[in-house]
Amino acid sequence: MERVASLLQILKDEMNWYHQAHGYKNTSHFFYDEVAQKYLIVVVPDHDYPPALLSRGRVNVMMMAHIDGEYIVVDADNTDKPLYEGLMHAGIPREKIILAYAGERVPTSQAE
Repeated sequence: MERVASLLQILKDEMNWYHQAHGYKNTSHFFYDEVAQKYLIVVVPDHDYPPALLSRGRVNVMMMAHIDGEYIVVDADNTDKPLYEGLMHAGIPREKIILAYAGERVPTSQAE
């Protein structure tokens, strides 16, 4: 259980770092559900953001991740500095990070 708590804290800390970064004419919002262990950052462009630069609409998912057992599952990452690199730098082994957006899946045990 202590390991999962550590994963949660590292994931929240890393995602909060992304949330604190300032972008051009936008605001980020960090949402999380502690019970479900799901975390989301969305970016909302300012009202005067140039329409020609809007690639995906008015609200964009920057990053989404959740905890699955002893794994951090990154569901979405639309940054130029991938979350998994920050997690690894914070001490999470790559084999404990699942990039769901790239088609990776949480390993299942042989007993299942």
